[in-house]
Amino acid sequence: MSDGFVKKGNSNKKSAYIMGGIIGVVITLISMLVFSVILLIFDIDRAYAAPFATISISVGSFVTSFITAKKTGEKGYLTGIIIGSVVFIVITLFSLIMGNNLSLNTLFHFIIIMLSSIVGGIMGVNKKSKKYI
Repeated sequence: MSDGFVKKGNSNKKSAYIMGGIIGVVITLISMLVFSVILLIFDIDRAYAAPFATISISVGSFVTSFITAKKTGEKGYLTGIIIGSVVFIVITLFSLIMGNNLSLNTLFHFIIIMLSSIVGGIMGVNKKSKKYI
């Protein structure tokens, strides 16, 4: 009987990570779309596209960690570290495949992504749902 409980809890965490990841990707894409419209409408120089992309990724990481930690209900910092690491590794691998090199900017991206993910995870666990009735 305890084996079924372990499998159920583990499966619940997996589904929380998958759902959080999907929602995080959607939020990242929406924020990239909003920033691209801002760049287009206000005729902002293309040099600002990279910082806007970093902000979009950090928003997506924050939302992913927040949702996943809220669903699992425990260890928000660990959830944030896991999600931030996965996001950073995936983005860095795509960047290396596209021919970019590691630089000091990579370190800044790592710090920004990890901080937003960890804060999102901590806030997700500590978010209390208010019951009015």
